Amino acid sequence: MQRRLYHGVLWATQRVIGLGLVKQGESATERFEAFLEDVRPPTGGVAYAELAAEVSPLLPLLGELPVDERTRGDYESFGFRECFAVLTLLGRRLALLDLTPTAAIQVVALAVRSIERPQETFSREFAQRAVEASMEGFVLGREERSAQTAEARASKPLRPLRIGDAVFALILSGVHEPAVLSECVDALGRAMLNSDVEMAVVDVTQIGDPNRERATAIFAADEITRMLGGVCVFTGVDARWRAAAADARIPLDELQIALDLRGAVAAAQAMAAGANDMAKPTWRALLDRLRR
Repeated sequence: MQRRLYHGVLWATQRVIGLGLVKQGESATERFEAFLEDVRPPTGGVAYAELAAEVSPLLPLLGELPVDERTRGDYESFGFRECFAVLTLLGRRLALLDLTPTAAIQVVALAVRSIERPQETFSREFAQRAVEASMEGFVLGREERSAQTAEARASKPLRPLRIGDAVFALILSGVHEPAVLSECVDALGRAMLNSDVEMAVVDVTQIGDPNRERATAIFAADEITRMLGGVCVFTGVDARWRAAAADARIPLDELQIALDLRGAVAAAQAMAAGANDMAKPTWRALLDRLRR
């Protein structure tokens, strides 16, 4: 891996050295944009203007670095450490934009080249250190992007399932962030509202790593169904979830809880049937009239 990185940096810097001379009076941002158009690194559809927007705020910091220290390889000062830290953040951003490592190396090498003033000697060693710092951030960004992609893929099946005419069920599985669980619960509420359904079932049997935040997100389904005039029946609420609910100060004794999914669905269907028998037709007739 290190050998591949070294050869990638060497290839990119050699290409950058071959660029045209720096023009007098041209800003670093203008030079960077011109170099992008000249080299045209493969960006996978990311516009060069977007890359320039990511890199441009960094260029003044790079330009303030002492030229003599940059050329002789004295990189231990605070200014250089700060510079390499920011380059690490830039590498992370390039990874989140889904650039390839080769393209990211070229972009950083072009950024380093664009800060050179007329008559200055291009420092290949500094360019290599800059690219290495950015690659550290690139690896972190790639891991972050992979985790986001996997989480999004895993959350796609977590959609409300309609059972009969009167019940929606949300059957959750896996380990998900509280924000994802909140979105699933909100989707349950929207499905119930759009279908004029008042009863819901939420199964947490297969949800992993219960904690206060996840309990808050999931048991919010009770409040949503109450706002819709209905009831939510939970199942799979074991000792772990009871502890998480207690930590979140959620009174489980006020919620409808069934031992298993079959019992939860049966309870929700029974309550739906009873509600239909007892419901007064006046408000439903008014709702139908308003929908016309």
